[in-house]
Amino acid sequence: MIMKPEETIKILERRLHKGQLNFTLTEAAAVTGISIDETKDALNELLNKYICRLQVTENADLIYNFGPHLFRRGQKTAKEIAQSVLDWLWKVFTIIFKAWITITLVVYFVIFLIILIAIIIASSSSKDGKRRSVIKLDTVLNIFINIFRWRTIIPDITYRKDRWGYQYPQYRPKPSVINQKKKNFISAVYDFVFGPPQVPIDPLSNQKEVAAYLKQQKGVLVTSELNALAGWKLDEAQAFLTDCLVRFQGNVDVTENGVVYAEFDQVLRGLGKMEGGSVVHYWDEYEPEQILNGNTSGQNLAITAMNGFNLLFSFIFMTNASSTPGYYDLQQEAFNSTGEVLGMVLAGLGEHGQLLLGVIPFIFSVIFFTIPLVRWIKISMSRHKRHLNNIRKRLFKAIFMAGGKPQTLEQVVNVVNSATSEEKLAPKIVENMFKDLVLDLNGEVNVSEEAKVVYSFPRIASELEEVKFLRSQRRLDTALGDVIADTN
Repeated sequence: MIMKPEETIKILERRLHKGQLNFTLTEAAAVTGISIDETKDALNELLNKYICRLQVTENADLIYNFGPHLFRRGQKTAKEIAQSVLDWLWKVFTIIFKAWITITLVVYFVIFLIILIAIIIASSSSKDGKRRSVIKLDTVLNIFINIFRWRTIIPDITYRKDRWGYQYPQYRPKPSVINQKKKNFISAVYDFVFGPPQVPIDPLSNQKEVAAYLKQQKGVLVTSELNALAGWKLDEAQAFLTDCLVRFQGNVDVTENGVVYAEFDQVLRGLGKMEGGSVVHYWDEYEPEQILNGNTSGQNLAITAMNGFNLLFSFIFMTNASSTPGYYDLQQEAFNSTGEVLGMVLAGLGEHGQLLLGVIPFIFSVIFFTIPLVRWIKISMSRHKRHLNNIRKRLFKAIFMAGGKPQTLEQVVNVVNSATSEEKLAPKIVENMFKDLVLDLNGEVNVSEEAKVVYSFPRIASELEEVKFLRSQRRLDTALGDVIADTN
């Protein structure tokens, strides 16, 4: 009896929902009574639907491992959903607070603009009528317009090095309207609170990179190469391999030596006129430095002084102004001495003066200082982790340059320290980091006859050797041929 493909898929899917998530192809066929070919086709469909790792045993048996729990491909975890909500709330808050900063800047700008107009009028007239203003109105207008430009960077990307010599990409800050060599002060205000935007990482960059790599490597791929491209642990690389199989319509197989490999014929076919991703190995892409604000010390000092002034006087006004004896008498005195307009403003505030001139600016000033303080704590905590990740990248390079073959600690240290720009790594740091890498990449630690510790990664070594042989034997015809039909 031949079953329909959808019936075969339903039978296997019911098994998965019952908790049978780890099995070989022959086990699935034997338990369900379906032929091996039908079972393989059904499992390939289930790989499209659920996350699965492909593992191989010493006897070259392929294991389909759907993990401890059945998880739909593309489905977000509770942690990811919570993070998405927090990211959305932070984005909304950022917009609101930047608008608040903008309003505050506009209020002060209007006051200063009145003074500036008086200066322009005074400087543009003289007794002999020959004196002219050196202040250009278009410059003043540009300064005003910049208050409403919340984007504090320009699209150009430059490369910088952190204190350890690791290079990373960064946007150029928006230049000042008056002095193009200096950072825009209004941008410095926004960056003081929220920090400058970082160069974003394309969420599909790994997938694009694999597609580009496959075109270079005759459409054959092993998990060790995924380790080299993205720095994944073994289980992560195995899970991503199945994602690639689904995404690029690949086929998986096992060599006589027990190495799992994937073939992607569809990726190789095309006109070759579209620009794709680029291949950059894990050790060539250092993690970017997290910058607090990117301002000069002078800009930070000026911003701190300005907001500190507002914080101090709003606190005094909030706590003492309305209860000070003679408060309204002072208002009346201001009315008589300063003039009718200002007096009307002060008198009009009345009992709301404490809220408008005390509570609201006080809350604003506290938030203005609190956000960068929290960011500084967060950056300080993550800086050490980022540093270790960049060291990890350098050790990955040493492992793959040797093809996973045995190396002593001394040999590894010599390789990682051969670079001229990055920091020199002490043997103890390399040794501690290799303890984790041995676990992450299924490596081994042995002692040589000379009583030296030797690190080896036999899985990586065997896979890299095997994939070279597979590519050397592969003959492909990727020509599309002539066009035989056209919808035009």
